[in-house]
Amino acid sequence: MIFLFPNIMFSHPHLHLLLFLSLTAKSPALAKYAKPGCSDKCGNVTIPFPFGIAAECSVNQWYIVDCNNSTPYLSALNHLEVLAISVENQTVTVSMPRISDCPNPVLNSNQITSIDLSRSPFLYSKSHNKFVFEGCGIASMMYNGNVVTGCSTACLNVTLSDRNSCFGNGCCQTAIPHYLKWYSINLTGMERQGEDGGCGSAFLVDETSYDQARLSDPFIFKNASFIPVSLLWTLTDLDQVTCCDKMHPTRPKVDMFNGTLMDTLKCNYIQSSEYNPYLIDGCTQNEIAKYAKTGCSDKCGNVTIPFPFGIGADCFINQWYRVDCNSSKPYLPALNHLEVLGVNLENLTVTVSTPRITDCQNQVRHSNEIMGINLGSSPFLFSKFHNKFVFEGCGTAAMIDNERVLTACSTACSGVTLRDRNSCFGIGCCQTPIPQCLKSYSINITRLEEEDGGCGSAFLVDETSYDQGRSSNLFIDRNTSFIPISLLWTLTDTDQVICCDGITPITLSLDIVNGTNLDTWKCYNTYSEGTGNPYLIDGCKHESGDEDPTGVCKRCEDRGGYCNRDDILYVDGLVFGQNFTCYGDERTSLGVILGNVFSLCFYDYAH
Repeated sequence: MIFLFPNIMFSHPHLHLLLFLSLTAKSPALAKYAKPGCSDKCGNVTIPFPFGIAAECSVNQWYIVDCNNSTPYLSALNHLEVLAISVENQTVTVSMPRISDCPNPVLNSNQITSIDLSRSPFLYSKSHNKFVFEGCGIASMMYNGNVVTGCSTACLNVTLSDRNSCFGNGCCQTAIPHYLKWYSINLTGMERQGEDGGCGSAFLVDETSYDQARLSDPFIFKNASFIPVSLLWTLTDLDQVTCCDKMHPTRPKVDMFNGTLMDTLKCNYIQSSEYNPYLIDGCTQNEIAKYAKTGCSDKCGNVTIPFPFGIGADCFINQWYRVDCNSSKPYLPALNHLEVLGVNLENLTVTVSTPRITDCQNQVRHSNEIMGINLGSSPFLFSKFHNKFVFEGCGTAAMIDNERVLTACSTACSGVTLRDRNSCFGIGCCQTPIPQCLKSYSINITRLEEEDGGCGSAFLVDETSYDQGRSSNLFIDRNTSFIPISLLWTLTDTDQVICCDGITPITLSLDIVNGTNLDTWKCYNTYSEGTGNPYLIDGCKHESGDEDPTGVCKRCEDRGGYCNRDDILYVDGLVFGQNFTCYGDERTSLGVILGNVFSLCFYDYAH
């Protein structure tokens, strides 16, 4: 389900923020989220059990939600406002006060402390937050005197593009390696510049909210009084959790910064389930989703191959999307026979295994340029939002296209520990986003200082795969031959795209690194996000009541009218739903939010 947040007031008098989060599956008309007799809504926010509005509706006092003036608050946790709750991710996104160094009279050092979650069942989520520093200098996140993560910036002729990309000039961002109960932030070496005295601000922020909000306004958080932060919620045996259909909960481990592991109870979220697995009667199973064209296989080994990709003749949209299945492994024969690791219809990405390129064979110690894959005339691009640039070594690594530096980061190698490399925030390892979608790139590595002869490795990598691997201590070994990378796939008029139920596809305009634009088609599933295939005319999953949530279309057609679905666009161009309109019967018009929020490298919709 796509949550459309209510307006959140910040300190700037005219700044209101609407945040979109893709957190849970879309709810049908009769979806069950709360306990019997309890309300599951407070304003526009869904409140699923184990949370509840009133004591008898929640699993314990920490999960009680107060609903005041259609705004939900966690009464036991500093009365923080609730922005959204995800049953699947086991997170609650709250609005937390923003902390900055602006009131601090001391120029070169400042330490600020977060809200302490020690007594609560909540932790700061490592998977759904990131650490951001907007300013000039160095920002470190600390826990009990230890550095958890951090990043540094320069302020050399900072442009709007620099702040927007946030990869080291005036702004930097990095992941957090562990779940935390509290933290402090240390700002040092601040270079006071500009009319505001160089006010810097470092904060933990919900990653999805931050990235999506900055698409419309890169300065939207600059003067904000509150920041959206995602908290992991945990359950214990004392909570007496019984999952839907009387299934037993699993016991996943939560890795804390001090090296200890904490158990939590989790009811497994079935991808095809539309209800709440934390209620004994909260599950429902849906029809089998269709992903491939009729008569075509949608599986190669453990990998789902949805159309427009396809295995076999007449199963793909064009030759670039043909997949060969050899020994239960899928490959793209038209694209250097790269192995396919996964295809995502919502993100328009295909994750492939690409050869890793290093400078280890290079005899020149202080400078080396290595080439990446050139996607040339293919319909693929290196995805901006689903990859990041990583350098493991000592020195500076830059990603370059046509002699222009796209992004870069630097490392030091003074007393490098395994924790330093694992956290990857500047000692022995650094990481940064890429500013645009790319067709090709090269990597330049300079000033290597390694004891093993200057061997370093810089690479583009799928962000989710990299972070998950490192969090499991399965971080990419320096001798690994292949790296997972996400490619954005595009479709054009010649592909003759017809979306499910005959819906017209959306045209997205992609922002390419050389300043040119590329149009592509996108289909979206109006009915059930994440299930079925909107690129097949019969691929949308129709839940009972979904196509016509209140029966208005049926009544319209019974009176001889025609019911049509039109896109509803948000102010920044994102599609967040459809409007059901009855033609031929002026009494009936229904607007229903049933949409998808998605991030590519686009900046506008073509009209």
